[in-house]
Amino acid sequence: MPLYIASIAPQSLASQAGIQSGESLVSINAQPINDFLDLEYYSSDYHLEMVIQDVRGKKRRVHIYRELAQALGIIPQPYKHRNCQNNCIFCFIDQMPKQLRKTLYMKDDDYVFSFVYGNYITLTNLSAADYRRIYKQHISPLYISLHSTDAALRQKMMRSRNPLDPMQALRRLARHDISYHLQIVCVPGYNDGEELRKSLKGLLKSKLPILSIGVVPVGLTRYREGLCDLQTFDQSGAEECLDIITELRYQYDSEIVYPADEFYVMSQRPIPEDDYYQDYPQLENGIGMLRMTMENYKLQKRRLLKTLRSRAGSNYHLMCSSSAENLMQYIVRDLNKLLKGQKVELQVIRNDYMGEQISVAGLITYSDIVSQLSIDPGVIGILPNCILNQDAYSLDGHHRDELNQLFPQGLLLVDPLFESWDWL
Repeated sequence: MPLYIASIAPQSLASQAGIQSGESLVSINAQPINDFLDLEYYSSDYHLEMVIQDVRGKKRRVHIYRELAQALGIIPQPYKHRNCQNNCIFCFIDQMPKQLRKTLYMKDDDYVFSFVYGNYITLTNLSAADYRRIYKQHISPLYISLHSTDAALRQKMMRSRNPLDPMQALRRLARHDISYHLQIVCVPGYNDGEELRKSLKGLLKSKLPILSIGVVPVGLTRYREGLCDLQTFDQSGAEECLDIITELRYQYDSEIVYPADEFYVMSQRPIPEDDYYQDYPQLENGIGMLRMTMENYKLQKRRLLKTLRSRAGSNYHLMCSSSAENLMQYIVRDLNKLLKGQKVELQVIRNDYMGEQISVAGLITYSDIVSQLSIDPGVIGILPNCILNQDAYSLDGHHRDELNQLFPQGLLLVDPLFESWDWL
């Protein structure tokens, strides 16, 4: 379908050419335009011959010459992502309470979102036309949820309407020079242990264009009524997973396999050093966040101390998730050595809302903060800013103004990676 034009930027090339909001872009240089990625890809030429369809359905040709750095100025309608058609046994969305924001229940499985935003896709809903477009526009790298190289085991875990052979699909993409990052959600009793070893071995000796492999533990909330019975990792299981990854990285002289931070926390083993993660290819998957936070803290410590000292005589109450407890203990001890006349206290917020097995900062709720908060009236709060979305609401629907009221003396919101912070 033609791409609906939501608006036109003033003084842009499209505006000068008479293109109006409410019209539709049919094609550029005879190439059909269906979404924002098509628009970006095909509008990079110097000469653009566009077919525009007005609100009455009448078509006309418009010629635009892209000169210098002037913006084209076509702002398309919001993209409607493709939904997931699988029924994975470990799906996190299926085990969330019903009263959360509607957007949290959207199950996207869209290769466009994978390329643009790094969202993981399963490949189970790709048509022949989708593959042709991926090859033609070189939509690479993709982020792919693999889980197992064994087709039967993968299907057992994903319960897909359109099962496929995962290795065959990866080889198909590789033949057209499409590279990818892979994710394995590890579920005890399914694809851990020897099955994990088998999958990693198959990938590492395959010579496929794999950029990274992230191995993450299944996340289980307390809202699993009516779902299949699953177990999470204990300390020994986490240790086994780390041992397998360490062994295969050494055996194949490969540094592309990365275990999730949670495995180190559960096994009580130290987080690897900075060079282990190279350029942190799986950071958006939560892998390497603890190490990067530590490295950024070291770089930003002087500036952070200046911020804390700007409220002379004030003490601070820093709240964190359980997975970051050891790291934050180190940071708090270090800050307290350097602050004079001020003190930082640490409180770990237990995730009662989603369940104690959920341990990451992004899933801390307002209700858990309120129910567990224990502070003196005069302290300033410090919280990770990832507990609020872009509209300033917490996971359980409370606005940041409500959060601010808990701390009359002030609240400092800190990026989880210690890259920036702001007073609320």
